[in-house]
Amino acid sequence: MKRASPTKENLVGRRFGKLEVIGRSDKRGSRGARSVPLWECCCECGNITYKATDTLTNPNLSMCNECVSEYAAAKMREKAGYVDGTQLSRIKSDKLIATNTSGVRGVYYDSKANRWRARLKFKGKLMNFGSYTNFDDAVKARKEAEEQIYGDFLEKLNN
Repeated sequence: MKRASPTKENLVGRRFGKLEVIGRSDKRGSRGARSVPLWECCCECGNITYKATDTLTNPNLSMCNECVSEYAAAKMREKAGYVDGTQLSRIKSDKLIATNTSGVRGVYYDSKANRWRARLKFKGKLMNFGSYTNFDDAVKARKEAEEQIYGDFLEKLNN
């Protein structure tokens, strides 16, 4: 018994990843020198997209382009060690960024205010911990903030 080719098979109503096939489209996609028919699909997010049969069966691509971008960004963040918007390797590292002039992470001199400032970026948000006339006070404020915020965060991760 001869099996129907995937392009001849009726995929209407079937679900592939985040996509549900609505129907065959008049559109065609290219695969090198040849063209292939596309299926009209509705993504879970509500977007309509057009996919070839081989793309539908690939779990990393069976979603609309917007969702693919979000998926790829999430995978990159995960690979880079991000948890809840914070890169764990940055928390544990003492390495300074190239533009740091104070010698201490999160402490910089604000020449307009003539004061030292302490700040920390956590879960994608920049937090300020005051401005100080004395450099050592700014360093102390930054270290205390690190211990409190990073300590609680790392403790929750370990539990």
